[in-house]
Amino acid sequence: MRNLVIGTAGHIDHGKTSLVKALTGIDTDTLKEEQERGITVNLGFSYLNLDDEHTVGIVDVPGHEKLIKNMLAGVCGIDLILLTVAADDGIMPQTREHMEIIKFLNVKHVIVVITKIDLVSEERIKEVKQLIKEEFDLHKIVEFSIYKSETAKDVKCVIKDNIRKERDTSEEIFRMPIDRVFNVKGQGVVITGSSLSGVVRVSDELEILPTKKKVKVRGIQSFKQPRKEAFKRMRVALNLGGVKKEDIKRGKIIATKDTFSPSKIIDVKIKVSHNLEEPIKNLEEVKFYYLANEIKCRVKFFNRKHINEAETVYGQLLLDEPIYASNKDLGVLRRINPIKTIAGIEIINIFGEYVNRKDESYKETLILFDENDSRSLIVNYVHNHPFVKLGELKQKLNLLHHTNEEVGDLIRENGVIFNDHTCLTNEKLKEFQTNIILLLENYHKQYPHEVGMKRQICQQELQLAEISNKAFNEFLNLCDEVKVINDRVKLARFSIMYNKEEQKTVELIMKYIERFEFKPPKLEDIMKHVKGRNVKSLYFSLIKEEELIKIEQDIVLTKKRYEKLRSQLDQFFKNHDVLDIKDMRELINSSRKYIIAYLEHLDKVGYTRRTEKGRVKK
Repeated sequence: MRNLVIGTAGHIDHGKTSLVKALTGIDTDTLKEEQERGITVNLGFSYLNLDDEHTVGIVDVPGHEKLIKNMLAGVCGIDLILLTVAADDGIMPQTREHMEIIKFLNVKHVIVVITKIDLVSEERIKEVKQLIKEEFDLHKIVEFSIYKSETAKDVKCVIKDNIRKERDTSEEIFRMPIDRVFNVKGQGVVITGSSLSGVVRVSDELEILPTKKKVKVRGIQSFKQPRKEAFKRMRVALNLGGVKKEDIKRGKIIATKDTFSPSKIIDVKIKVSHNLEEPIKNLEEVKFYYLANEIKCRVKFFNRKHINEAETVYGQLLLDEPIYASNKDLGVLRRINPIKTIAGIEIINIFGEYVNRKDESYKETLILFDENDSRSLIVNYVHNHPFVKLGELKQKLNLLHHTNEEVGDLIRENGVIFNDHTCLTNEKLKEFQTNIILLLENYHKQYPHEVGMKRQICQQELQLAEISNKAFNEFLNLCDEVKVINDRVKLARFSIMYNKEEQKTVELIMKYIERFEFKPPKLEDIMKHVKGRNVKSLYFSLIKEEELIKIEQDIVLTKKRYEKLRSQLDQFFKNHDVLDIKDMRELINSSRKYIIAYLEHLDKVGYTRRTEKGRVKK
């Protein structure tokens, strides 16, 4: 069975509720106040079985000017509007405002129902029809009277002719504003709403926003019929577990868990009312009506001090409180004093950034959002936010319906993705490579006896302190002109340059250490026996440059002697599986003190692994 949701709209006392009752047999004026005053104060809900294939949910919304908030909550998530126009009154102020809101909220299917036709002549009905066509450019018009039962059938036929034929189940991310909350004896908490997107299934775990309260779907109903799943644009009742009625209020949102995040700055396209009387000023305080919420905010324009009627511009809403929304969501701005609808809002980027209003480059980014140019958006965002995480990128660009593979492929066409899922464009990669080369060139000039800059300091100097060590190491590996030695970063072409006196001292140090073979002297002994200036600093320079290999504190081997050790061990392991202390003593003719140090060093660098019997080669 196909399902859809339709809503009513129109001026007060133009017969919306009477029309719904005639179509469904249900009186949606359930509040005592509504029944006594004869007007709809709150949202009313009913359903209509058109035939065996189609069930229609009907949202009856209030028409009084002061109840526009409830009207806005009602028209979100619907497929079709029944706009009532009383034949005797004709088009009235709220008719115009409701019609403008319908356009702002992009409800494309509107059927005009001329009510109270029994009160006027045929000529008057023709006149009202003509006025509707001229002012609203609407041509689906049907006549109705509560005293003529056949007219209700006419309305049903027109509804049936305008039913959406397809069902959109492509989105899996579920989202639904909550419009009612109540307890059902024996079942617990039940909420209702009109689903905006995605699919919900029995046993799904969802969350209530903004509290982030996790709940479980125990049961689903649509039009009083149990279901295993429900889809976009359906009237849905969900029986929830894990929550109390007091924890949920109308206006909150239920959604797929861990999907939506809050934002207080949203980038928007503003479509100004044709009936605007006074220009909207930059940073003017207004009210933003979004789903069932009413939020105060300031409206910000780019390079404009104000905007006028019928204009369409890009801007931002600076909200007093955060909202959980999605790109392409729609809303309405209303002036606080006098209370009046002044503009329609389309959210084009839920995660706006605080920028100067004269920032033209940011405005260009908004055009990409508006055009839904995912490829350009991704490249633009990754370029402006180096090393952004893939998950954060998807969320910020509202690409949650895209797989990591899809987004990753687009990034790799223009950049790289590191193992920790951070991203960088090729252009930014080259920029950072240029920066690190300049940084290291300056460092080598300033510290000619240092093998290189400490990796942590290098990362900070490049203003990359926030990225992971893993990502930074991968970045360094992509820099062909850069080499990493232990925790030092250097230019691959750089080597420590010594003057003649220093070079002579270096040679004496190396010669003296080499003389002791595998029983090298301590630093204090070297400093006593090697004549020259800066023996200590040159000793440590040789370690940093890996001309001396540090085994442990105060035990070093020359590079030549260390390579000989590894070569002897390679040969030994060709014929033996296990190396013990006795074997090591025979290989290098050294004392236990040094042998233990060498063995532990070899374990540490991953050449060997300790077992109960001795060392085995990894």
